[in-house]
Amino acid sequence: MSNNSYDNPSSEARFNRRKLLQSLGAAGAVMAVGSVGAAIAHGKSADWEQSGRGNLSVTESVYPGHSHPDRHGTEGWYDLKRLGAVGDGVTDDTGAFEQALLHIKMRGGGVVYVPPGQYVITRVLRLYSHTTIKMEDGAVLKKLGNPDSNLKLFVNGDIGDAEYASGYGGDGNITVIGGTIDLCGHTHPPTNPSRNFQAFGIAHADGVHIERVRFINGHNGHIIEFNSSRNVKLLHCLFQDQVVASTGQYEMVQIDFASAEAFPTFGAFDDTPCCDVLIEGCTFVNGHRGVGTHGSKYDSAGKQVFHSNIRIVNNCFNQIADIAIKPESYRNAVVAGNTIENTGSAGIAIYSCRNTIIANNTVSHAGLHGIAISRKTSSVFDEPSADITVCGNVLNNIAFSPFRMIGGAGIVVDGNIGSTSNREGAYITNTDDLVLRNNVFRGVGQAQHGQYYGIRADNCSNVEIAGNSLSNAGYTNNYKYAIYIPAGSTGVKISANTAAPGVSGTIRSDSVDAVIAMESGERMLTGSLNVSSGTVVLNDDITKYRTLIIATGSVSGGGLRHEIARGWYTSGFRPGTDFLNVATSGGKLVASIDTNTQLTVVSASDPLRYVIGVL
Repeated sequence: MSNNSYDNPSSEARFNRRKLLQSLGAAGAVMAVGSVGAAIAHGKSADWEQSGRGNLSVTESVYPGHSHPDRHGTEGWYDLKRLGAVGDGVTDDTGAFEQALLHIKMRGGGVVYVPPGQYVITRVLRLYSHTTIKMEDGAVLKKLGNPDSNLKLFVNGDIGDAEYASGYGGDGNITVIGGTIDLCGHTHPPTNPSRNFQAFGIAHADGVHIERVRFINGHNGHIIEFNSSRNVKLLHCLFQDQVVASTGQYEMVQIDFASAEAFPTFGAFDDTPCCDVLIEGCTFVNGHRGVGTHGSKYDSAGKQVFHSNIRIVNNCFNQIADIAIKPESYRNAVVAGNTIENTGSAGIAIYSCRNTIIANNTVSHAGLHGIAISRKTSSVFDEPSADITVCGNVLNNIAFSPFRMIGGAGIVVDGNIGSTSNREGAYITNTDDLVLRNNVFRGVGQAQHGQYYGIRADNCSNVEIAGNSLSNAGYTNNYKYAIYIPAGSTGVKISANTAAPGVSGTIRSDSVDAVIAMESGERMLTGSLNVSSGTVVLNDDITKYRTLIIATGSVSGGGLRHEIARGWYTSGFRPGTDFLNVATSGGKLVASIDTNTQLTVVSASDPLRYVIGVL
């Protein structure tokens, strides 16, 4: 049958609606309607708007303008087998697919219907605006041909044309529903192992909807690249078995900017970011990375370029060789409700993001950290992650730390659980304005007894550590201190934590101005000290307290010691009369109580570190 017959309704064989529904199956019929509806939801074509078809019945929506489905070509519904495809897994069916897509281009929109079968595709297929591809569950597209040159299955632009489109002005309103895409990376790999296979290379698009598609047998590369696109939905898809034959950063789903280095395939290299992207309900199994980005840049004005309104929610990741979810240069993003198991690196690692929420994720058996928040630093880029909220996550069996923060600002870590890790429960470095509260840590520091800490904050400023619960009861190894603040951190406030003692103690702070309130009824009367003589100023009236806890000794040498000092049994501490006399690791410390707010160290075998008042 000639191609023209599909544009001529009188030349087509008629068949009734019931037979079509029987051939599709009830679910297939519903999804056929859903495919068209999804395409419209992303933006109506001129045909749909001018004809007033937006409020039609189910039958009219599937077969617009006619009461029967046998007006095949003019209805914009193109059955791949009626265009000559065989679907036997051997015959090259590329031509039939190309015909369908060209018909849709000329018509201004339409549906490619792919019945069950195995369809061999040997050339890249060009997608045009207002295209819907509806594949039955038994339909499989196999990317074959020359594995060294036929690297992509679908693109929405003209390969090699840098003038094709800019911004979000390329071909969009593209919908793909159902079926399987087999990139054949396991059976037909390229001779050069560094070559990358890709199912979809999408750039400069406005409106992309991909749902219920199985993607299998990738080879390096990104199975899907969403580049410089907006209004993108990836729903309930499966990504499985990505062959990694060379070094690189291979997210199964990549979100990136339009640049020559990131996406040289087509389109203007104008640094257009992605925005309004939803990735939900997908499963990622046996790949290098799951979802994310590995590039950051400044615009011509020197400002950081952000992908915005990115939502990665309710997905499942298992057997991921590197990082499961890697947001980079995202703003106003949400990573929530994901289940992550068995990663070679971090479960979630974010770089140089702003205004981002990481919530209610479960990470287990991570090969590095559970959740890492860091700054991206390179020779041409250096920005922190800022204004990040991490809450309600459950992390267990973590090779390093459940929570690792590096070079951030405005980080809130609240109400999480971290258990069974080799190193610190939370390890923070070079971070400003950090709140770490209401978290539960169990069984951290298991790599070596007395080597690691429950919580550690190095070179940080304005840190609040409050309401956390730490214990290694029932585990083989214990942490050294529950909370450790090395010298160099400032503005540290530690309060209301419930912490079991470590090998060397509960809290160690070498910060010059740390304020520590260990238990209810206790108050730090000094900051961190290291004095063996001279006067010591208290920040409250000593006569208000019935007992003092005197901390002495060398922290680094393991000689830190806490001893109780009490006042006269009837009148308490008496300034101008009483002395403090407590044992230390090397002997004793004697100090006179000069006034209500001043002591003088008379002698000390070990230095005075701090004084706590007990009401």
